Amino acid sequence: MSAQATEEKSMLDSVKWLVAIALLIGGIVGFNHFSEQPTYLRTLMVLGGLVLAIAVVMTTAKGKSLWQFIKESRTELRKVIWPTSNETVRTTIAVLFMVILLGLFLWGFDSLVVWVVDPIIG
Repeated sequence: MSAQATEEKSMLDSVKWLVAIALLIGGIVGFNHFSEQPTYLRTLMVLGGLVLAIAVVMTTAKGKSLWQFIKESRTELRKVIWPTSNETVRTTIAVLFMVILLGLFLWGFDSLVVWVVDPIIG
């Protein structure tokens, strides 16, 4: 019985996905069809279709799991200990110093290789 309920739920989700796609396409077609209307009204058609499509998708199983993921991500972001501005500046300076140092090393090594290989190659 649960397999049948899952199949019906899946079928209903498939219908919801088709409705969402139709809403999105309808907004785009409306944008192109009503070309004589002002651009802001045509843009509102596309945005309206997009908002309605997202609303329909959020009622599907995948939409609900996406919403749950977003809520859990926000909870995890609140737990993060962000660096202070002083730590960020110091780290940035250290990275820039190492990039410049490595660039100079590679430039010197390349010059050395050219200096050694150039007489051999001619």
